[in-house]
Amino acid sequence: MKCTVQITAALPKACHCLALAPLLLLLLVSPAVAAEDSPGLRTAVGSAKADAAALMQQGKYASAYEMYMRLLREAPDDDEVNLNLARSSMRSGRYNQAVMAYERLTEKYPNEAVLFSELAQAYMALEDRKSAESAMATARLLNPNINKADSDRLLDSLEKRYEHWQIHGKVRSGLLYDSNATFGPSSTSMDLGVWQVNVPDAEAKNTFGAYLGANLDVGWKAERDTPWWIVADVQGLARGNGNPSLDDVHSRTSEWGRAAVGVRHLTPTTMFDLRFKSEVFDNQWYQNVSASGPEATWLWAVTPSWHLITRGTLDARAYSRDGDRNGAYWTLGQYVRRYFGESNHEIMVGLSYVGGNTPETADYCYTGIEASARVVLKLPKGFELAPFVSFEKDWYNGPATALETTNRLDQKWRTGATLTWHVTDAWSVETSYQYTHNNSESPLYRFDQSLVSLGVAWSF
Repeated sequence: MKCTVQITAALPKACHCLALAPLLLLLLVSPAVAAEDSPGLRTAVGSAKADAAALMQQGKYASAYEMYMRLLREAPDDDEVNLNLARSSMRSGRYNQAVMAYERLTEKYPNEAVLFSELAQAYMALEDRKSAESAMATARLLNPNINKADSDRLLDSLEKRYEHWQIHGKVRSGLLYDSNATFGPSSTSMDLGVWQVNVPDAEAKNTFGAYLGANLDVGWKAERDTPWWIVADVQGLARGNGNPSLDDVHSRTSEWGRAAVGVRHLTPTTMFDLRFKSEVFDNQWYQNVSASGPEATWLWAVTPSWHLITRGTLDARAYSRDGDRNGAYWTLGQYVRRYFGESNHEIMVGLSYVGGNTPETADYCYTGIEASARVVLKLPKGFELAPFVSFEKDWYNGPATALETTNRLDQKWRTGATLTWHVTDAWSVETSYQYTHNNSESPLYRFDQSLVSLGVAWSF
């Protein structure tokens, strides 16, 4: 014992400290290792991972990111934590964090092609095309089934997605048949109140025709990561009818145009879009209806599969040849959209409140409700089927004509379907059928209409 004490005492002071360092390190690390491996911590981490995964499934990516960041401090080597941290970072717009998380994973698993593919997408979000191409090249080496042309198209689409300018549009043209181009009753002879009258040229007129339409949507943001966009759209549709008798009621041709500009706030789970729009509908350059005013859309992705959508419009309308109908018109609707199935089919149902206030003639004032449903089915071979149905009921403040004593009440059914064949990403063939039945207290507004169309469309 005496010898041992003498040797220890003879050690230089610095060496003495070095001798104690391993013991001190062991004393510091052992509790941490024990804590990491403790059943309590494992249970807490597992519970937190389940909560974070639930947030991801609900589309609450920002909250999921915060939770995975906390989990990363507790379990830095957990693969599930790192992968979902990377994915929640991407979904919540934290692209630098996503790149760092993917790089940790690719360093640990250098043979996983999917990780390099997702890393390439993160680089594209940072507008680093060169690094993205390098990561995608590695993915192709690891998985020969990844086609270079397909991966290049993916990077091109991502580059467009993250550009400050977003421009999309469509041009369509085709042929149509309309069983009632004038929305007229089946006969010119009708009972209005206690009177039997004949209204010339009021009856339904059928026709073949052709149409040409186009729309352009533009978006711009000042910074890559800002949620604010300046948005605008321009749309137009022209239609020509073959039945020469439509000249008598100035309906041989019709034109519709619209222009709008506004702002959009976009996050991973919400969207608010507010625009001021102006539009005009014209019949044969003889009579037209113009409308202008604000329109707003609010979308909340409660989960990735369930969306709540609120829409509202307020128009000031002016009728060129029927000033009694001038006034304010509005709509306010609530819709629910659900995505389902492996092909991401879609169903949307909604209920809206509509109305109009015409100060010049109170009889034209009305309020109404509209219920609607639409399904989009993604079929094999690029086909898409979209059946729809709607019902609208409008209560007017007065009778439709001076000869009638009962207030006008309209009940309108619409149903039909659109079938689209996506030949390529840009070209598609479209065909549709719509049937409308309008039942009214006034015989003048009772009509049935079938409308069939077939055309092609080019998207860009």
